[in-house]
Amino acid sequence: MQDTHKWEEMFPEELNAEVKRVPIVYWSCGAMEEHGLHMALGNDWIQMYEVCLRAAEVTGGVVFPTVPFAPAGFPGYSREELRSGERELYPPSLWVSRELCENLYTELMESLADMGFKVCIALGGHAPADALLREIEAEKGGRIGDMLFYGGGTVDLLRGEIAQMAKEDPTLGGHGGMWESSLVMAVNPEWADLSRVEGVMDAPFPSQLQKMRPENLARTQDANPEFGEKLIALAVDQAVSRAQALLAQTQ
Repeated sequence: MQDTHKWEEMFPEELNAEVKRVPIVYWSCGAMEEHGLHMALGNDWIQMYEVCLRAAEVTGGVVFPTVPFAPAGFPGYSREELRSGERELYPPSLWVSRELCENLYTELMESLADMGFKVCIALGGHAPADALLREIEAEKGGRIGDMLFYGGGTVDLLRGEIAQMAKEDPTLGGHGGMWESSLVMAVNPEWADLSRVEGVMDAPFPSQLQKMRPENLARTQDANPEFGEKLIALAVDQAVSRAQALLAQTQ
């Protein structure tokens, strides 16, 4: 069945009509990044794409297809750093440079503003995409042309919940850990196989999870879609609130 908010499924006149009706656009981004043996490589973007789709169901507007690119490292490796061979990039993770991402994210939003969108919600799946979008928002003052935008993502939308969880149970965190695995399971349970967590230390490739604290790695096996659904719902509420607040400023 056709989704009336997915850009790629809309006919031209449908897209133009929705922009006039509710000039909000959502888009997500994230790298194809390794999160251990137990999760599919699209983990980072699938979370925020789902948030975009659910938020658009509430507010109206259009969801642009996911941009499957993000930089590695903090503040994001340059092309020179990526190609130097001196950085651990954890293949089969796939990265592109910070400067390419900054240009791509910015030019995409410039084009969206040119099309008449008044509000853009740009969501990066986990860091560093999340952090780069926050930097772009700060640099641009949250405005590109006549379009206001919020740039953030998993970490920013769930900042309060993540901080509270870390206080109550530090073992819930970590790259590819319990809460992040739960997010993926809430969106698509087939993208996670918790029976593979125990094999991470013997993985046939260097894994970022091999640096995780043993108690956090063990806790990952408690990931579940119900907990992930709670986090997704909180992120959707945050995205909707930001979209509605920004739209109100344009009226």
